[in-house]
Amino acid sequence: MAFRPSVLSISPILAVRDVEVSVAFYGRYLGFQQVFVMEDFSYGVVAFDGQSIHFTRAEDRAAERATRARLALYIAVRGIDALWQRLLTNPPPTRVRALETTPWGMREFHVMDPDGCLLRFGEEQG
Repeated sequence: MAFRPSVLSISPILAVRDVEVSVAFYGRYLGFQQVFVMEDFSYGVVAFDGQSIHFTRAEDRAAERATRARLALYIAVRGIDALWQRLLTNPPPTRVRALETTPWGMREFHVMDPDGCLLRFGEEQG
């Protein structure tokens, strides 16, 4: 029988204006932990329960414009009510869409990060 490979994780790499600002935003408002930041702030990594998001400094304005408001991450969670309450007690300075139950059976809320990436947090209804 042949060895069947498996995916262990998928980590998006987001082009951002300021790596330091992004790392701080994900930590302060969403509870991610800083894993690594380059000394020159050209690259950084945050994680939550072993799942990571990487940030790289956008090389120029064209690269920044190409990704701004065109990216979305869906983050499946357990305990969405607690995460939502955390956000309510310390709301970010970006757009937030309130926690709701969707027609497809998920409880979701949305947060826009400082670079326009839409973060959709969702938990399947039990």
